[in-house]
Amino acid sequence: MNLESMKRKLLVKYPLFGSVVVHSNFISKTSVGTAGTDGTNIYYNSNFMESITDDQQVFIFAHEICHIAFNHIVRSEGKDQNLWNIATDSVINAFLKQDGLSIIEGAVDTPEAIHYDAEEMYQKLLKEKQQNSGQGNDTKNTNLEQQKQNGKGFSNANMESSNHQNSQSQNQKSNLESSSTSSKSEENETCDVGHDTHAMWDKAIEKKHQEEQSSKMQNLNSENEKNEEAKELTKIGEKEAFKQNKLERKKQLEELRKSLASQSHGHGSMTNSETRNITDIGTAKPLFDWRTLLKEAITYDVDWSYQNAGIEDGVVTAYLEEITRPETEIILDTSGSINETLVKNFLRECKNILPTSKVKVGCFDTMFYGFTEIKTLSDIDNLKLYGGGGTNFDTAVNSFTKRVENKIIFTDGQANMPNTSIDAIWIVFGGRKIHPPGGKVIYIDDHQLNQLYHCQIAGEIKGKTK
Repeated sequence: MNLESMKRKLLVKYPLFGSVVVHSNFISKTSVGTAGTDGTNIYYNSNFMESITDDQQVFIFAHEICHIAFNHIVRSEGKDQNLWNIATDSVINAFLKQDGLSIIEGAVDTPEAIHYDAEEMYQKLLKEKQQNSGQGNDTKNTNLEQQKQNGKGFSNANMESSNHQNSQSQNQKSNLESSSTSSKSEENETCDVGHDTHAMWDKAIEKKHQEEQSSKMQNLNSENEKNEEAKELTKIGEKEAFKQNKLERKKQLEELRKSLASQSHGHGSMTNSETRNITDIGTAKPLFDWRTLLKEAITYDVDWSYQNAGIEDGVVTAYLEEITRPETEIILDTSGSINETLVKNFLRECKNILPTSKVKVGCFDTMFYGFTEIKTLSDIDNLKLYGGGGTNFDTAVNSFTKRVENKIIFTDGQANMPNTSIDAIWIVFGGRKIHPPGGKVIYIDDHQLNQLYHCQIAGEIKGKTK
């Protein structure tokens, strides 16, 4: 698991919690069953993380970030610990699920919690518990009992336990409806619910009290920024915070789009013809199912195949077979409005097209700089890119070979549409809506744009506080 990549994903997904992400320590610890936090550090089990998907990893860490951001540990003081654990987990998970994250097995999953802040959910559960106590122990199918069942899973009762299996058994045997008159030792024993451990919370509260005493003699600054954010988020509550986070993400995406458009230093009729040196292109998952998207082509390869070979006069004779393989021409917009990050994304997608088709790639701004035949991935890595001037889509569409079946244009759409109608696929990055005369337009949506630019966004918002 790449921790830096994970932090970037969190910064993109939850910019409102930016300072918490930046200032929290992420520590691998084998004694943790899944993950947990003490309010400052986030502990996780590396082996467990490797056993789940990337999206589930984001859920795990976002969950712990929320515990810190909303100051849930300090706010647990004086409350029924089990009910508070259920309340915070159910509210956090409901909003994370609404954001499209994949909740792992065993996590508290209560859809109705989307309508509550943690305090409101806690009061609701507390009222139900008091009502159940008044009715006796025969009531089994209450909402609180349902929360208990939802809370079973990967949690571990003891942070320092080395036997996760035993820890799970202890959790499942724990009783959420224990009376408020339990012994002092029972009160100090935290009962975990959900997928993560809350066993560190009591020690975190003790530490806070010690720091409050010492702060009378010295000024503690190391946690100030994170604490200020937590105070602000606690004040507005979970519901409003997640709402504001969604607006913040939308705002950043719009800023990114404007940034892409404003980078056009040669937009117009000028031809720059500069050579671009693009390195470390890398690879990425395909944005589309290119095999389905590209049409059936009439271009053929011929190959000597021994699959159905025969023997003539004791000699193995291969049969000449015609193997259909589509032919695709790709034209890349390399005008002044296209930055290096965007060019890299163009080239990565060219790599994804190569396995399904013959490929030729060319560049254009106000001129077309010719096609290069691409046979291997290294041909793309070593491709010479020309451009940097204005953008002329008439030049682009008139550059395709007439008989080629598949025509693709990668662009940000920052220019007037061509007069010539052509049956091409326009892949548009940056959000600009275009209406070319003919062809098919595919826009890179907000989710895809976030994925492609998460490194850039993370760099811009790193260290920000709300």
